[in-house]
Amino acid sequence: MPQGLVKEYDPGKGIGIIETDQREEIPVHRSALEDSASQGLYAGDLVEFRIGKNRFGKRTALEVRRVGWEHGEGDEDDEPREWTF
Repeated sequence: MPQGLVKEYDPGKGIGIIETDQREEIPVHRSALEDSASQGLYAGDLVEFRIGKNRFGKRTALEVRRVGWEHGEGDEDDEPREWTF
C-alpha cells in the first residue's frame, strides 16, 4: 500500500490532499477514511491508502488509514499535536 503525508484537510468540507512519496498530490474525501482516521485528518499525518477512481473518473485516495505523523520542531514528546480520541 502506498504511503503519503496529508498536505491539507478541511474537516468542514471533508476533503483534503495527500502528497505521495513521489510528490504526487492525491485528493481524499472523508468517505474514504477508515477506523484510525474516521474522525478526520490533520496536516502532517502519515497515511496508508489505495489509489482508485472517484465517481467522476478522477484518481483519488481510498481506504485511508492513519499510521503516524510527521515530526516537527518542538515535538520532543513524540505526541501528535492535534489528535483527540
